[in-house]
Amino acid sequence: MSLESLRKLRAQTVEALMMELAQIVRTLAQSEERYQDLESTIQEEVATYDRQSAQGLTIEAWLERQGRIDSQQAALCRVRREINQAVEAWQHTKARLVEASLERKLLDLVADRRRAAQRADEARQEQRTMDEAASRRHSTRRESHS
Repeated sequence: MSLESLRKLRAQTVEALMMELAQIVRTLAQSEERYQDLESTIQEEVATYDRQSAQGLTIEAWLERQGRIDSQQAALCRVRREINQAVEAWQHTKARLVEASLERKLLDLVADRRRAAQRADEARQEQRTMDEAASRRHSTRRESHS
């Protein structure tokens, strides 16, 4: 595989990883928003439960309220796991992005050095050609003066 192909591939990888990170960030933000909404709902549910308990609550109402709180707590745990998974995915993807970016920079550096070496070779070749032309002109003049 040519250097240019490797550079293009690495650039595409970097771009894909950046898009993946952006998606993870969106997912993480949505999960955190859901988590906050659930926490708020649970707090409201607990406050309502406390008020109704102070006024006296039937066992059926107590069981219903407790079931709702338990269900919301379970949903909160699920969202917390989603957040943790998104954070882990973000960290993993970020590490891959850093690695791919470093490889891309290295390939760019190699390509730049190759181009500089090629330009130097071309300049040397051009100088040789000019020197040969000047040498021939000088030889031709010397021969014509003799």
